[in-house]
Amino acid sequence: MKKLQMSPSRIGTLSEKKAICYFVEQGLDVFDSCQDTGPVDMITFNPVTGETKCWEVKSENYRLTGPKKGTRIGRNRRNIKFTKIIHMIYVDKDGSIREGVRK
Repeated sequence: MKKLQMSPSRIGTLSEKKAICYFVEQGLDVFDSCQDTGPVDMITFNPVTGETKCWEVKSENYRLTGPKKGTRIGRNRRNIKFTKIIHMIYVDKDGSIREGVRK
């Protein structure tokens, strides 16, 4: 069966759902955002430690041409005002996930 092309918003939605599964598999409680314009996509709560984190989910994209072909394309945060409290998580098209590292 031929794979259909998805719109960027559908790809983003799918990435968010994969991120939710990733966190649930780690034993975290996940609270999904009910709006699509806020600075946070989801909040996780660790029921053992009580740690709470805010997350912004990004779908990984790679350059298709040029001298940097195959390298990741950087994606900016939606809201740089909250950079210190919002963590990033990246979902690749193959479903692999990596958490962003703070610098």
